[in-house]
Amino acid sequence: MRPVALAASAAALLVLGACGPTTYDATVTTEVAVATTTTLPTGTAAELMPRLVDEAAALSQLISAKGDDLAAAQRIAALWDAVSQEVAKTRPELLGDFEANVARCRKAADRNRPADADKAYLNLEALVGAYLS
Repeated sequence: MRPVALAASAAALLVLGACGPTTYDATVTTEVAVATTTTLPTGTAAELMPRLVDEAAALSQLISAKGDDLAAAQRIAALWDAVSQEVAKTRPELLGDFEANVARCRKAADRNRPADADKAYLNLEALVGAYLS
């Protein structure tokens, strides 16, 4: 047998020998994802913004406790979506800061960063205070 053919055969045996049998654990179950629908909150900015701040205040703790932080971030985004048009009409200079901090809430939940959630909360609290004053 030629050296090249012998080396190729040896390499094939090594590669195939590394393959182990596949086993499946029948005790592991998969959870079926449940589709959720969200309804945009209704109300004025004065009514909904305090709820937005309350949700942002709780986000850091939810992240730390491995709670449902993604749902909280979605609620924050939904509250913002409900009031963003009113803010755009009445205080457009605050729009970018609100959007950045709502996005920071989502990023904090996605990346498990409670400190970012705290920062977003403090910023949102100040923005809401400025808007409502």
